Amino acid sequence: MTSKWRRIWASLTGLPLWVRLWLVVLALTNMSSLALLDTDSGRWTAVAFAAVGVFNMPMVYIQGGLTRLLSVPHVIWIPLLIHLIGKLLADHAIAPGSSEYILAVSVVVVNGISLLFDALESWRWLAGRREILGLHKAGRDTVR
Repeated sequence: MTSKWRRIWASLTGLPLWVRLWLVVLALTNMSSLALLDTDSGRWTAVAFAAVGVFNMPMVYIQGGLTRLLSVPHVIWIPLLIHLIGKLLADHAIAPGSSEYILAVSVVVVNGISLLFDALESWRWLAGRREILGLHKAGRDTVR
């Protein structure tokens, strides 16, 4: 494993456990859209999740770890959430209890919570807190 990949891994594993668990919940919720690509909610969630990945994966590699800047591309979720909320509130748009309904509600809740974290983390990044996250633990900032 190259030193850059070791540093990225150290950054990820150096995050607090609750943050790592939250990232798993966030990823699994959004990736579940792949099972529902035959629905409007599934397609748009998958597109938004992929778009975030297109921006964030190169940033992780370029920066050599996770930073607060990774929260900025999540702004893509705002139109997604507006769309999903509109579908959930419209008469007969999505059948309550259906797989699409469960996906839409899950994405609105999970991505909505994520956007609250993202607003705070984006503000911190703009305020100058641009360190690689997770590397402060056990001298991980010297990982090569």
